[in-house]
Amino acid sequence: MNVVVVGAGSIGSRHQRILKQLGHQVSSASANSPNADFRLLSDALERHSFDYAVIASKTSQHFQDLSTLIRHKFNGRVLIEKPVFEKPYKLATDSFSFAAVGYNLRFHPAIIWLKDALPKLGKLSSANFYVGQYLPTWRPETDYRQSSSAQDISGGGVLRDLSHELDLAQHFFGDWQRLTAIGGKFSDLEITTDDTFSILMSSAKCNVVSVHLNYLDQIKQRHITVNGNNGTVSVDLVGNSAKFNEREVKFAVNADDSYISQHLAVISSDSKNICTLGEASKVVDTIEAIEDSAKKQRWVSR
Repeated sequence: MNVVVVGAGSIGSRHQRILKQLGHQVSSASANSPNADFRLLSDALERHSFDYAVIASKTSQHFQDLSTLIRHKFNGRVLIEKPVFEKPYKLATDSFSFAAVGYNLRFHPAIIWLKDALPKLGKLSSANFYVGQYLPTWRPETDYRQSSSAQDISGGGVLRDLSHELDLAQHFFGDWQRLTAIGGKFSDLEITTDDTFSILMSSAKCNVVSVHLNYLDQIKQRHITVNGNNGTVSVDLVGNSAKFNEREVKFAVNADDSYISQHLAVISSDSKNICTLGEASKVVDTIEAIEDSAKKQRWVSR
C-alpha cells in the first residue's frame, strides 16, 4: 500500500518503521521534522494518492488532520493514534473505507487471552486496572518537559496518555453507569498536566471497576485483576504473563507485536479487535466525566 504517516515524533516514527518493514511505501507529513516528505497533510493529499493514512500527530492536532482527510474526500483506510481527540468533537461525514483508533493494547496476546477467559469467571464482582511508569524515562532520547505528555496545549496528561485502561474497561465491561474520581498533579515533575488519577466506576457487567493511572512509578507496572464467582484472573502486561487462579500462562511478546497486528487488521479490514471511532469517542466522553467528577468531588451518572 501507499501510506502517509502524519507526525514524526516517537509514535509516528514507529509507525513509519513498522509499515516499511511490512513492505509498504511510506511517506511522512510533519511541519516539525526536516526529514519529512511533506510539511502538511494537505500537500501530501494534493500531490499523491494514498491507500492508508496514519494520524500520529499531537492529540490536539487529530481533529484538524481528520478534517483534512474528510475535506479531501479521502476514501482509503485510516488509523488515528489514541486518544482520538483531546475533547469531544463532532466530525463531518467521512468516506473512509475502514477507520480505527490506535488502542493497540487490544492486540496484546495477554489481553486477547483475558477477553476469552472472562466468560469462564461466571458473574463478575470486581476489576482493577493499574498502570504506572515514570514519565522522565518513557522516551530516553527526549526531554520529558518538552514532550506532548507534559503540555496541556498538546492534549497530554495521564488520562489521555494512558487511556488504554479506560478503553479496555469499556471493551470488557461495556458502558459505565456511574463513576467518581480523584486526580491532579501531585508530584514535582516539571509538567503542566495531571500526573495521577484514580477512578471508581460501575457497569452492568461488573459492579466495581477501579482504574489507577500515573506518571510516577519508577518500577514500571501494568496489570489487570478481575474477580468472579469462579475465581480470579490476573494479567501482567510488563511481565507478559497471566493467571487463572493458580494456572499460569506466559506470552512471548516484543514491543512492536501489537502495533504490527493492529496494522494488519486495518489493512485486511478485520474488525475483531479494532477500536472504532465510536468506541474511542466514548473514551473521550469518559475522560470528560472523570475530570468533571474530580473537579466537583462528586459521583457522575450517565
